[in-house]
Amino acid sequence: MAYLTQEIIEEILSRLPVKSLIRFKSVCKQWFSLITDPKFAKLHLNQAINKENYFNNKKLLVSIYRGNRAVDAVSPSVHGQVVSYYNGMVCMDYEFNTSTYTMVSHNVVVDSHFRLFGRKVVGSCNGLICVVHGFNTFYLWNPSTREEKTLPHPIVVHLGRVFHGHLLQGFGYDDSTDDYKVIRCSYGPSKHTTEVFSLRTNYWRIIHQEFPIGYPSQSLGVFVNTALHWDVDKIYDGDRVNPSNRVVSFDLTEEKYMEVPLSDELRTGSCPTLGVLGGDLSTIKRDSDDGHQVWRMKEYGVKDSWTKLIKIPPSRIPSLFPFEYTKDGDIAVLLNTKELAIYNSSRGAVENVNLVVPKSNYWYRVDLYEETLISLNNYS
Repeated sequence: MAYLTQEIIEEILSRLPVKSLIRFKSVCKQWFSLITDPKFAKLHLNQAINKENYFNNKKLLVSIYRGNRAVDAVSPSVHGQVVSYYNGMVCMDYEFNTSTYTMVSHNVVVDSHFRLFGRKVVGSCNGLICVVHGFNTFYLWNPSTREEKTLPHPIVVHLGRVFHGHLLQGFGYDDSTDDYKVIRCSYGPSKHTTEVFSLRTNYWRIIHQEFPIGYPSQSLGVFVNTALHWDVDKIYDGDRVNPSNRVVSFDLTEEKYMEVPLSDELRTGSCPTLGVLGGDLSTIKRDSDDGHQVWRMKEYGVKDSWTKLIKIPPSRIPSLFPFEYTKDGDIAVLLNTKELAIYNSSRGAVENVNLVVPKSNYWYRVDLYEETLISLNNYS
């Protein structure tokens, strides 16, 4: 009787979804030991982020809000089944070109502190989600394994009623040290403080660098190429403030700020909003006369590699945010923070996919993540 080698078993299991692997831990002691091994988790992660499996392992995290409060009573589903539900957030399969999306009601009891003002997703990386509540309480969460961790408070604790500055936040992975990091920059009128949390050390450090230029127009950093990115739309020149679009990055390996070049066309006019498309830094520029333009930086750090992907003529859509390609090569977009849709590139049209907020005072935030076995306990 022929037997499979250990290497073949590992290769087969590394291609399976997390839900199956969690069940298979009870098959035998050998499989339990293998599936809980950090080395196997990295092998499984490499399969999940492989370009050939890129769309098969993508999941959609939808945060639903009413005003400034997270909603836990109404959530979207895929084919009538929610992939995962966690404290006012919903995880869904990501196959816009083949799936039907509907709104369903759930009676889910969640911790009350997640329904308070200020709870939001900071970012996602390698299957881990970073969530912040208020100014000082951060959480890391793996929605595939349901593992979570409350982080210690930052060194500089802010109280909402007395803090009059801005907070820049971000979450990403430093592959040089195999470490996950949370960044928080307190951006006040007279002082800037940058703090870095390391999951490996489980504490915060202050980095003696100020945000280098201008005034950021978005608070959450976009993670691409081992760096977090913020767009800037105002540059200080002494007492004067000049309109100028820039992109500032924070490198997680070197732990310092740098500037990423924009094309000349993106440097002027309305400030572009940063995002990620196909793993590359992207941006959308809105103009009342010119409509929406989606750009992608095909070679990171190279100014001339910025390429205009699509141009949507002016319409009744005031807000459009692209967040990923579909399997068919179209672009998934969020309309007016209330509807998920597809930009059909062959037809040049925006097509709704039937995921719409149930009431006018509800709105969405969308994030993508991969299903992985990455364990927070292996980094503390």
